[in-house]
Amino acid sequence: MAASKLTFNFLLLNFLASLLIPEITLCDHSRQPKRHVAMFIFGDSIFDAGNDNYINLSVSDRANYWPYGETFFHFPTGRFTDGRLIVDFIATEIGQSFVPPYLQPGINFTNGVNFASGGAGVFSETDPQVISLGMQLSNFKNVANSMEEQLGDKEANKRLSQAVYATCVGGNDYSYFVDNYPKATQLEQDEFVKNLVGNLTDFVKELYTFGARKFAILNVGPRGCLPAIRQSKELRGDECDEASLEMIKKHNSAASKAIKELESKLSGFKYSILDFYTILFDMIKDPKAYGFKESRYSCCGHGMYNAAHCGIEPYTLCKNPSEYLFFDGWHPTEHGYRILADLFWNGKPSIAAPFNLRQLFDLESTPVIISSEEYEVPRDE
Repeated sequence: MAASKLTFNFLLLNFLASLLIPEITLCDHSRQPKRHVAMFIFGDSIFDAGNDNYINLSVSDRANYWPYGETFFHFPTGRFTDGRLIVDFIATEIGQSFVPPYLQPGINFTNGVNFASGGAGVFSETDPQVISLGMQLSNFKNVANSMEEQLGDKEANKRLSQAVYATCVGGNDYSYFVDNYPKATQLEQDEFVKNLVGNLTDFVKELYTFGARKFAILNVGPRGCLPAIRQSKELRGDECDEASLEMIKKHNSAASKAIKELESKLSGFKYSILDFYTILFDMIKDPKAYGFKESRYSCCGHGMYNAAHCGIEPYTLCKNPSEYLFFDGWHPTEHGYRILADLFWNGKPSIAAPFNLRQLFDLESTPVIISSEEYEVPRDE
């Protein structure tokens, strides 16, 4: 009874608070896309805007408690940071309000939907309790079908083809593999990378059958250098977990090649690979160049690098999160996300290629009427 009452009170508070989220007016309207473009968002906690609030998880696996959300919203929204995420800043750039989480009651599809779930992986076994990439794809199909019913085929396909599909996933899979198979051979590591990239590519192809044409894909970040990893492995100085870094670098190279190959196979397919790994790695190694005082320790938590269990006693909280690259042991601060979003929005080809996000949102896509039952995506032999 007490748990049910707590859940009800949280949902009521979350709904009422969502009505109070201020409109953002800091964006330069001259930089906004030429047309209304929705975002459909997939991935893990880097993008999760609150879906994990609505599934049965332990407190430590959520971000719906203080001090998450303290900087911008002034209450916890389920975002794993002190304020806004990369996708929130991109929504600002295109002149839209925040893209709502799929599980939030009463959402509409005007600006798209956020399907991301903290802890999610490409493989469901990475964390069976959260919403895996495959489950997120199923949820998207439900939305696409609902759009056709509500808007009609023509308007629904127009919106789906003009939308940008943003994805950030894979890091949790590599953490799972490294933690559970520490003695894996090189052959086994390479096979895991191959399977993961293959599944990610199939995910993109499946979205394509529903009219998706523009994809923004964050590659996997340098998880071996995150405060939580360094603390758990008791790494000193500037040490990082090299085992996970090597696998992730192989993944990013293979995934980039696989996505690039799709452009020659799928008509109208456009993409942007956003180099999350290189930029975040550079921010960690040279924080002062980006305006941070600290990148080894997180703002909220406890332990060697203040990197465990933010918001769960005993923990310490820094006075000014904007001075820190990381809010908790796994996730950047809002200030860190703001810098990343700006680099991805305006970045040069070394950061975002072959298009930066501003260019990707501006690209015109020809609306197509596609039935997933009638159209088959070319498969690799």
